[in-house]
Amino acid sequence: MKTNELSNTNVVNGSLESATFLLDKHQVQQALNNILRSVPFRASKQCQKLLRYIVQHSLAGQDNLLRERVIGTDVFGRTPDYDAANDPIVRARVAEVRKRLALYYISANPTPIRIEIPSGTYCAQFELVETPPAALQAPPDADLLKKSISESTMTPFAAAPESPASWRQSRLWWWLAPGLLLFVVACILGLHPFYSAQERAFQKFWAPAMQGSRPVLIYTGTNVVYRFSPEFLKKYRETHHLPNKGPEFVVDLGSKQEFDLQDLRSSSNAYVTVGDVSACAAIVAMLARRSKPYELRYASDISAGDFRTAPSVLIGAFNNSWTINVTDPLRFAFTQGDTIEDKFDKNRSWSVHLSQDGSTTDDYAIVTRLMNLNTGQILFTAAGIGQYGTQAASEFLSSPQRIKEFTDRAPHDWSQKNVQIVLHIKVVDETPGTVDIVAVHYW
Repeated sequence: MKTNELSNTNVVNGSLESATFLLDKHQVQQALNNILRSVPFRASKQCQKLLRYIVQHSLAGQDNLLRERVIGTDVFGRTPDYDAANDPIVRARVAEVRKRLALYYISANPTPIRIEIPSGTYCAQFELVETPPAALQAPPDADLLKKSISESTMTPFAAAPESPASWRQSRLWWWLAPGLLLFVVACILGLHPFYSAQERAFQKFWAPAMQGSRPVLIYTGTNVVYRFSPEFLKKYRETHHLPNKGPEFVVDLGSKQEFDLQDLRSSSNAYVTVGDVSACAAIVAMLARRSKPYELRYASDISAGDFRTAPSVLIGAFNNSWTINVTDPLRFAFTQGDTIEDKFDKNRSWSVHLSQDGSTTDDYAIVTRLMNLNTGQILFTAAGIGQYGTQAASEFLSSPQRIKEFTDRAPHDWSQKNVQIVLHIKVVDETPGTVDIVAVHYW
């Protein structure tokens, strides 16, 4: 049951599997609160604010406030006449919210009420995804129940004779069944004209990985993180009179705060960026929709032998040594810590762009599809110079629309070739925005 509106009594009536449910604003608000407190959302105040705004105005049926320019003004402080084409903050942030919602619903205990923001709209939809308790089901009419019991106990069971009409219907079914079966098979194989052209191109692109029973191996590197020691944090809490709520809080490193190098602890195999997590989520969601098994690996939980036994996707570049090693002999490779270079044209390279405050405004990524490896397995890379490029590359790889647009301009025998694609990503408020292809190489 999906709806964008609730009645004046704050109740929506719907049915699922012939039962009646009550879905009220309080339930939706509770689901929203749980989502905003979850790991995918609690680190982003902007995504929290945006999702709360969309849900509240969707519940109120205020579609006039769920337009791009209005959201840009009310949520992100833009002027009413700002240029949405050159400042896609709303589109970028709503896309980020959709991805964080997908991450949340992959978790072990999501709320029974699902909140979604369908593509092409900024209005939320709500769906009850859990079978409700029996107490919420409408009780049967008592008189009807008595009559049913009476008839069932007084009338003996007997098989009714098959009427000529029933006989003709059964014969008709036997004639139609093979045709229906062929129709279904044709749709599965992508042979029917109504089958999506995007999906056909997408399946062709991913076919070497989807064939067979081996799960797709998804591997992401880790980022080096320096953390304060427990002793330093304990002293800091006592000095600032803070309750002990764990190590995840911000230490104010003002001019009066001193610390020594021994107060820091390094960790190189435990942390990944939000961008890499979102990238993994995009690939996982794509594989799950197609019922393809997968395995997630990170840090040192990988070896060369793993790539010989399963199709693989490498997530990230400079935090993933396997990506660097795989792409280094190829035309487009990562170098100097912040650059993609074209080895065929030394005058061409791409580097991240930073604003005056140090935030990323432009990122670049390499999408690779390698078929002729010595391993005998296909390998993909979704790797950016920074985390925004990695996230955008993974979304490109998992999008039938983007793959179709790419293959439309590819040579006719592209499916038998290796390919590298360099992407340019416009970053808006720490979120990947528009993505363009700037270079392609086949071999």
